[in-house]
Amino acid sequence: MKIIHHTLKNGSGLNKVATNMAIAEKLMGIDSSLSYTNEPNIEITPDDPGMMRVVSVSKAKEADIHVIHSHLPDGAKGKTVFIAHGTPEHCFTTAVEQNKISGYAAGDPWMLSLYRVNTCDITVTFWPRHAYIWQSMNPKADIRVVPLGIDTEFWKPTPSQGKWVGDPSLLTCENSHQIKWPLDLILAFPLLMKETNAVLHTHYLPMDQHRHWFPLLQANGTSYKSFASGAYFEAPSLLNAFCSVDYYLNLVRYGDFNNISLEAKASGCKVISYKGNPYADFHISEGSQIDMARELIDIIKGNTQPKATDPIANCEAMAKEMIKIYQEIT
Repeated sequence: MKIIHHTLKNGSGLNKVATNMAIAEKLMGIDSSLSYTNEPNIEITPDDPGMMRVVSVSKAKEADIHVIHSHLPDGAKGKTVFIAHGTPEHCFTTAVEQNKISGYAAGDPWMLSLYRVNTCDITVTFWPRHAYIWQSMNPKADIRVVPLGIDTEFWKPTPSQGKWVGDPSLLTCENSHQIKWPLDLILAFPLLMKETNAVLHTHYLPMDQHRHWFPLLQANGTSYKSFASGAYFEAPSLLNAFCSVDYYLNLVRYGDFNNISLEAKASGCKVISYKGNPYADFHISEGSQIDMARELIDIIKGNTQPKATDPIANCEAMAKEMIKIYQEIT
C-alpha cells in the first residue's frame, strides 16, 4: 500500500500536518511519502526513517492512495482522501475576496473544497465543527474526524533561556489572516494597560502589513507596552518562547484550534482562546473588545480559574487513525 501526501513546499500549516502524517505513517511501517505540487521534480530519499521522503509528482501519480492537502495532479490513479485544512468560513471569505480580481478557477478554495468533499472517497478534518459544516453540504459524503497530532517529543516543557518581559508576558504569533490576526487584541489592550502590568509580544506581522499594524499600535498606545515585529520563529526559538512567557493567546475565530495552540499547550504554556478550543486553559468571548479586555484582566488577576483541557494527541495517534482509513478503502 503506497501512500502519497500531496502538499506545498512552504511553511504553511498544511505542509506541517502533511509532513507529520507522512513521517509518523512511515515509522509505523507504511510506505508513505510527500509530493510537492509546487516543485514537482524534487526527490528526497533520506537515510533516517524519521525524516520526510519526497517523490516527484510524476512518480506520485501511481500511488494506491492519494492524500490531498493541496491538490491532486492530473492523471493520478488510486483512492483519494481529502484533508479539509481550511476553516470553512475562511475558505468562503477568501473565495469572495479573490473573485474581485479573478474569476472562478481551481485556485478558489471554497469551490475546490466543495468539489473534493463531493468527489473524494473520504474527507478528513480535525474539527467536529468543520465536519458538521461539510456534512451539511453533502449528507452522503464520508467525512471523518481525526485527532490533530503534534510531535510531543519535541514540544514539551523546556528550561527557558530567559523570562520574557511582562507581568504577565502575553505572546501571540499567528499567521496574520483575518480569522486569527491580533486586531481585536490590540484594540482591547489599552484597558489591560490601565489595570495590569501585562506586556504584549505580537510577532509574525508580515512586512506587507506593517503600514496597517504599526500606526494602530502607536495610535492607541499599545506600542508602549508591547514588542511587535514580523519575526518568524523557527521551531527551537518558538519552543523557547512558549517556555518563556506566561500566556499564549490563540485567538482563532469560532474557537478553532491549530498546530500552534497545541504546541504551546504541550510546551507547558497556559493558552487563552475563544470558546470552542478544548485544549485552551482559558476561554474569552468573541465580539466586544471591552468584554475581551475585562475577561483577560480577570484571568491575569487570578479571578478566573483554568478549565480542564483535553489531552494533546501525538503524531502516532493521528497516523493510527489515518492508517485505519487507508485499510478501509483499499
